[in-house]
Amino acid sequence: MKAMLYHTIEQSPSAELVDPEVLTRYFAKFDEEFFLYCDKELAKINTFYSEKMAEATRKYGNLRSELTEALEAGLVKKQPAWKTRTPLGKKNVPARKLQDLRLAF
Repeated sequence: MKAMLYHTIEQSPSAELVDPEVLTRYFAKFDEEFFLYCDKELAKINTFYSEKMAEATRKYGNLRSELTEALEAGLVKKQPAWKTRTPLGKKNVPARKLQDLRLAF
């Protein structure tokens, strides 16, 4: 986009040599082209973020359903904090869930 602007300024007719009307038409034509280009780029950006949002929503739904299933099955029990911690204070998190979280962001 920056290159387009510089190119247009360099290629524009000199204000001293042409009528102001010609200069106005030249920049009006460029404005149309520039805004069309901006619209295309904006569509690409919106598509990218829509895909990311859909992916995050899907993963959230999967994790939410896994949590619901675990709660229904009674697998998640409330235990004292000293029983749930590992010797070094690290939580045991399955690698698959870590990978899901990394991909979600």
